[in-house]
Amino acid sequence: MLIFAEALDVAAEGAVWYARRIGGGTFEAVHVPSKSTDTGIHARWFDFTGGEPRLDVRPPGSDPMEVVLGKVAELRGNDAGVVVTVVLPEQFRKRSLLAAAQRAQFRLKLRLLTEPGVVVADVPAVTSERRPEGHTPDRLILRVLAGAPDERTKRAIEYAQGLPGVEELRALHFGSRDWEDSELGIPVDDAPLNGRLGDSILAEVRKLTADPATAVNVVLPERVDVGLRRLRGPRAVAIKRCLLFEPHVILSSVPTRA
Repeated sequence: MLIFAEALDVAAEGAVWYARRIGGGTFEAVHVPSKSTDTGIHARWFDFTGGEPRLDVRPPGSDPMEVVLGKVAELRGNDAGVVVTVVLPEQFRKRSLLAAAQRAQFRLKLRLLTEPGVVVADVPAVTSERRPEGHTPDRLILRVLAGAPDERTKRAIEYAQGLPGVEELRALHFGSRDWEDSELGIPVDDAPLNGRLGDSILAEVRKLTADPATAVNVVLPERVDVGLRRLRGPRAVAIKRCLLFEPHVILSSVPTRA
């Protein structure tokens, strides 16, 4: 597991909490300096984490894409079957999709989705605070978005089942279905599809995060066209758009490559 930290802020605080929960206490973190970087981030990170893990600060001018892909290769080693979760804390001052799409992390996410054996986990925060707040959830639950018992959904469930530190794992399906829970191997919650899928997902997720002590990891099975380096269809984009700025929501994209 790898955190790509742009700053030590509220989003990074949530990312460290999440990584410790699902990483079995072990993960790595890397930082690439930019023009607006806090020059004291290495020392502050050490104080915040208690020294574990240390923040790997790369030289100014390093290419973030190359740094992250290099770290992924290190974590995977010689085992091509290892799945590496890259955690991307993203802090926004306001809910602006335009601003989010212009950030370097947006391009990094698109690139990582085409990298075999990588799952991208977004940990967002919307606040003007520049430092960690000292508030993190106590409980982590998982919901796998299940449109059908297909290869993509089963792969996402397999990934979710391998994560430690999770108190509850269930699938979430919207609208009617003609298949049984047993086809996925985990309990499936049925929810109404009222209007747009994104709005329906948001309504169900907010029922869970109404408890301030609970964080929800929404696991999204995603199909990616490797040749075109883009998402296949608007469904995944719509889901990401509606969850991007939600507090206490982590969105994990588990891609299946076409």
